[in-house]
Amino acid sequence: MSNPNKTVFSQLLVLFKLAGPIILGNFAFAILGITDMMMAGMAGTPDQAGVAVGGSFFFPAITFVIGMVSALHPIISRYCGARTKELIPQAHAHSIIACLAVGLVLMVILLLLATFAIEMDSSQRMEEVTRFFVTCVAFCVPISALYANGRAYCEAMGVTSTTLYFGILAVVLNVPLCYVLIFGHLGLPALGGKGCGIATLCSLSMSTVIMYLYIALHPKLKDYYVLKNRDGVNFLGIKNFIKLALPLGISSSVECSCFALIALLLSPLGPTVVSAHTITMSLTSFTFNIPLSLGIASSIMVGYAIGKNNLQTLRLNIKASYWVMVLSIAASVTILVGGRNHLPRLFSHDDAVLALASILIFFASFNQLFESLQTIQAFMLRGFKDTLTILGVTFVAFYCVALPIGVTLCYGYLHIPFLETLIGDPETGLQGPRGFWVGLTCGLVSASILYRLRVLKHYRNLKAAMLQEAQQFAEQQPEAKPSEKQPEAKQP
Repeated sequence: MSNPNKTVFSQLLVLFKLAGPIILGNFAFAILGITDMMMAGMAGTPDQAGVAVGGSFFFPAITFVIGMVSALHPIISRYCGARTKELIPQAHAHSIIACLAVGLVLMVILLLLATFAIEMDSSQRMEEVTRFFVTCVAFCVPISALYANGRAYCEAMGVTSTTLYFGILAVVLNVPLCYVLIFGHLGLPALGGKGCGIATLCSLSMSTVIMYLYIALHPKLKDYYVLKNRDGVNFLGIKNFIKLALPLGISSSVECSCFALIALLLSPLGPTVVSAHTITMSLTSFTFNIPLSLGIASSIMVGYAIGKNNLQTLRLNIKASYWVMVLSIAASVTILVGGRNHLPRLFSHDDAVLALASILIFFASFNQLFESLQTIQAFMLRGFKDTLTILGVTFVAFYCVALPIGVTLCYGYLHIPFLETLIGDPETGLQGPRGFWVGLTCGLVSASILYRLRVLKHYRNLKAAMLQEAQQFAEQQPEAKPSEKQPEAKQP
């Protein structure tokens, strides 16, 4: 991760080298979810709806666990920067224990929900598929904790190609399994949408086992992963990791729940509005993989520079992260605007839905500008190990800014004449889903500003601490004779 000729451009290349495989791997996982829904739809609408509803239970749980695991990136990258890699196995063990414990709790909650809380009077088949799917994916949550920890370890060690390899492996394993189990081949019964749950559980389990075998054999990874831990585990280490990681898990779930709540608040406006909004959210979730992957790479590089105690490298890494943010915005907007009339047809053939989705994608494109900015800055703060700020800003941005503004605009309680003339519908202004997209943009703008202020504060505090440490070190040295004085060292 280091570069002897450090410039913003050189660090930008390092960042791309780290982020490229992560982007492709995350796209593979995104395609996996889309293909699952498509194949479930081939088994019938009730089966597809059952898988979709089951996913709405599964995704907040898995998002919580993955959010917690993201705290491992800066921990390992700091140890790499400080050249104390011998501490990594114990840190990896603490992360696995903490995330696995949370995953088991969430698994129990999902099993209870599947048994007692899921009831659908509208369709017995949809209820059966939903119950079965949630039961299967409940066991996936603790397995995902193991999988995500292995992936985060590889990424933080600089071997980000692992994400690409196992993203492809997930597709290779899951898609054929879904096909066989949904439609009944190789002597197996046709399970319909239920087969998606079994396929997900089997493919994730196999991927996790294969990943840890890969780590155990990889020359750059085999010496510092969890099974190489010779220091044991201690309660204080687990507690410190939970203190760092829990805010990230909560903030991820807060953001996920906000989007789910928006879909619920739009439901009274009719299926056309809900479908168009859902399609737009699906497409933005797909493009979100770009800033997400770049953010992971940014957190690794920031943590590495802090561990190395090199202010110059940190400054260049932060600048490179902001430059790569511009490229992230360009890529996301190009995909959304360029495909606004074609990509929605992958999800629907209803002309009214497609027309509204095409309009909402324009709002989503502008939204991506600030989505990329706030995402990459949030990952910078992970590098500084400032996770409480991420939780606080996420709550303020989504529940104190985005939702109130979205609700008041959507239902006509608030009117902004200039915006209504500029981007609103000629008849309804910003009422309907447009209002929520304006609200989301306002929330992301506020998050971007708050994160920027916090990143600057951390950088300045670290700079002051390093200068003070250098000054104290200089004062402790015996004063050299005039002829023996060395040239003054440059400050980092």
